Amino acid sequence: MYQIIAPTLFLNKICRLPGIGTLVMVPHSAETDFVISQIKSPVETIDFIVEDNDEKGFNEFSAISELLQKNLDENGSFLLKGIGTFTKNMMGEIRFLPIPADPMFTFSVTAERVVRPVSSHTLLVGDQQTTNVEMREYFNEKQPSKDRWWVWAIALAAAGIAVLAVYLYQHGVGAFGNVAY
Repeated sequence: MYQIIAPTLFLNKICRLPGIGTLVMVPHSAETDFVISQIKSPVETIDFIVEDNDEKGFNEFSAISELLQKNLDENGSFLLKGIGTFTKNMMGEIRFLPIPADPMFTFSVTAERVVRPVSSHTLLVGDQQTTNVEMREYFNEKQPSKDRWWVWAIALAAAGIAVLAVYLYQHGVGAFGNVAY
C-alpha cells in the first residue's frame, strides 16, 4: 500500500481514499527566530480530512481503501510507513496521526544580520520611505540649543542679592527695623 499511496501523496499533494477520507500535504512557510539568529526551514505536514458522506466514490485507490478499511475493522489501526497511522475507535471514527518530518531533512540555518553602514538602503519610518543615509544625516544635524532658563534665573538671583547687599551696606542692618507694618 505504501508504494502506491506515498508517491501519489508526495507528488500530487493530495490522495483521496474513497470511503475513508483524503490525505493532504499542507505547506508551512519558513520561520525566522531572531533570538537565536536562525531560519527554520519550510515544512509540510500531512492532514487527514474524514469523508463525511457514506457514498463511496471510485478512483485508483478504491481497492486499497477497501483493504485499509478491512485492516482498520480487524486490528483497529494501520501504519503506513513514512506517512502515519490510521486508527479506528469504538464509535467507528477514523483518526490519522501523521509521522513528523525527520529533522535531518528540515534543519535550521544560521542567519546573522549584516549591517553595511557605507551602502545605502531604503527604510520605512512611520509611513514614509527614506534611506539610511538620510536618517543618519537627520540624526547628525546640530541639535537645537537646550533651554538655558536656569542661567537667567541664577543671573537674576545674583543681581537681587547684589542690590540687597548694596542696600544693607548703605543703610545698615537696622534699616529693616524702621519699616512700619
